[in-house]
Amino acid sequence: MNRFNRKFTLLILLLIVVLLSLYSNSVRTLFTALTSSLRSAYIDAAESLKRGVDHHLFQAERIERLQKEIDELEKRVTLCRSDAAMYRYIEKALEIGAVVTDADLRAVRPEGYAMIGNFQQLWLESFENYDPMRNYGVIRDGYAVGIVVEKELRPLMILAGDPECTFAVYIGSDRAPGIAMGSDERHMVVKYIPQWLTLKPGDEVSTSGLDHIFPPGIPVGRVLYTRKMQGFQNAYIELYGDTLHPDLVWVVSAGNNTVESDS
Repeated sequence: MNRFNRKFTLLILLLIVVLLSLYSNSVRTLFTALTSSLRSAYIDAAESLKRGVDHHLFQAERIERLQKEIDELEKRVTLCRSDAAMYRYIEKALEIGAVVTDADLRAVRPEGYAMIGNFQQLWLESFENYDPMRNYGVIRDGYAVGIVVEKELRPLMILAGDPECTFAVYIGSDRAPGIAMGSDERHMVVKYIPQWLTLKPGDEVSTSGLDHIFPPGIPVGRVLYTRKMQGFQNAYIELYGDTLHPDLVWVVSAGNNTVESDS
């Protein structure tokens, strides 16, 4: 049986050899065609892969370029919004133009708080013709909101809510004189008002200009109530201006207000 199997196997091998010798050209042609097809398929797949990679890289570069353009546009939008906000501040401040035609106005930005926790005192950026021997008024949105004094040879803005902020005012239609002093961020107290003058809640308070800090007539606030003192009366007023958000202010100088030395 084993001998038969061996003979059969040899016969099959011999038959294959004969067939290959007879049809070698056909087999070679078939093999060549098959190889060529495989090669073409490989080349097509490689080209497709390359195109896909190139497309991906192009898309990545385009996305990166577009992202840079978006970042630049966002920066420009932010600057435009800042400029628009500044324009609104200036436009609002210019409403006082008819009142301060003879005064020297400068738009100034705060540099930061002079002391952490005190929102009413801020350093100002240096401005043209700053004189440390002078006091200046501060106007925002058309209202008197503070003063500028010298400290360490720098301009220090003291807003109306600080007790160190003082300037001369008139109250009501009778123009009762007094000195306004800061109380808190929304209120001031006007002191040294002659007691015989009649005041009432709602009376308008404006700068008198007699201290040469502000020009006359800049609105400050309105009277809430009064209190009699010995020989004088005090008026407690609500401020018109915002003293908590001094993003941009007008610094004003009016007349000769040189600070006298203590010596």
